[in-house]
Amino acid sequence: MTKICAVITNTKDIEKARTLGCEAFEFRLDMFENPLQDLSFVFQPELTIVTVRSKEDESRRELFQKALDAGADFVDIESDSVLRGEFPGRTICSYHDFEKTPSAKEIVSIFQDLAKTGVPKAAFMVCGPRDLLEIADAAAEIRSWNMPFILIGMGDAGKITRVRAESLGSLVTYCAVSKETGSAPGQLTVKEAEDLGQDAVICGVIGFPLTKTFSPAIHNAAFKKAGIRGTYVKIPTPEDEVSLVPQMMKVYDITGINVTIPHKQAVLSFLKSVSPAAKEIQAVNTITKNLEGDNTDWIGIAETLDRFEPKGKNVLLLGAGGAAFAAAFYFRERGAKLSIANRTEEKANALAKRFEGCSVKISELKPEYDIVLNASPVCPADPKSFVKEGTVVMDMVYPNSPLLDAARNLGAVTFSGETMLIHQGAAAFEKWHGVSPDILEMKKAFLEGE
Repeated sequence: MTKICAVITNTKDIEKARTLGCEAFEFRLDMFENPLQDLSFVFQPELTIVTVRSKEDESRRELFQKALDAGADFVDIESDSVLRGEFPGRTICSYHDFEKTPSAKEIVSIFQDLAKTGVPKAAFMVCGPRDLLEIADAAAEIRSWNMPFILIGMGDAGKITRVRAESLGSLVTYCAVSKETGSAPGQLTVKEAEDLGQDAVICGVIGFPLTKTFSPAIHNAAFKKAGIRGTYVKIPTPEDEVSLVPQMMKVYDITGINVTIPHKQAVLSFLKSVSPAAKEIQAVNTITKNLEGDNTDWIGIAETLDRFEPKGKNVLLLGAGGAAFAAAFYFRERGAKLSIANRTEEKANALAKRFEGCSVKISELKPEYDIVLNASPVCPADPKSFVKEGTVVMDMVYPNSPLLDAARNLGAVTFSGETMLIHQGAAAFEKWHGVSPDILEMKKAFLEGE
């Protein structure tokens, strides 16, 4: 059974970590503020590991021996250190790659070398679904050796390997005592690991490059409020790895996936079924464990704009990409008089034909619209060309944008994509977990993350 291992950088945290539920300790002596002469604290009833990251091997040799004599179970020594064979039976031999994850075959080869001089431990930076699958495949092979080992994925997506450390077979999962004392990217705190347990619900969002998203914050807040032991993570997914998402979900028992730019249409290729709305929109932003696809973006738009009763009103949609499909679907469903403008006029024509609207050239826009929705990453036109006093302007971008600033100065009523984000997320949450999330809690998490 995988043990929650608290990373200790101050002796004051030992009892706190134990109270929070840790079952092992890693004493990072290189991160202690002051050199300690008395190492008696390393003797604990739990499994104890002493780590000193330094290239001064001679001074470390003495410190490691002193720690073992004081009662530590293991010392952690890097694979390229001359000390790796100095303490037989008492060594964790470690390897770190902070940039990438190699193939499963390479990982297995690394572990074969590490195992020669101790309990093998390796940590790799996870950059997408492929890396997660390589780690899982390697773990399956290493488990067959029937010896203890530690295998870790780092980074946002690597957090999944920490939550699923038990199924991977790792001896320990390293955790910070608090968020402020974290020592590796993607590391859980002891409390988080204890609260999640070994069978936690995992959900996430795929997209690329996925540098900024509020989805983890709002979903994790909803998990906590609903009393669900779960976590939501970012999974950056390059275009050539989208096809690996179903296998990733199966291997790591992932309950649900949100989809964002630029994969909302690409995921259609592997889904077993899609909702009527997603079929009409031809874009998916929500995937269930059973590979059912849905589009909840239009629900988020509805929560923002329904109060302005779009039926019969002149509406302008800017953009013709994946996000615009959901908006066009919404306006058609609400009976609006829809005009679509896009830099590439052919795309605007096609979208207008599909959703019973008309296309208009950007150069021919006039300030005559009651509602304007921008579904482009950057507004493709000068706001003066389409905003009049009282126009309702929504930008899918959040929390704010140059378009919204300019529109407000022109007398418009403005909305960012905040409400859309929260309500499309809430609809996905309910679809995955069968319960309605607390919208106010999700909004609070969004505002705190701005």
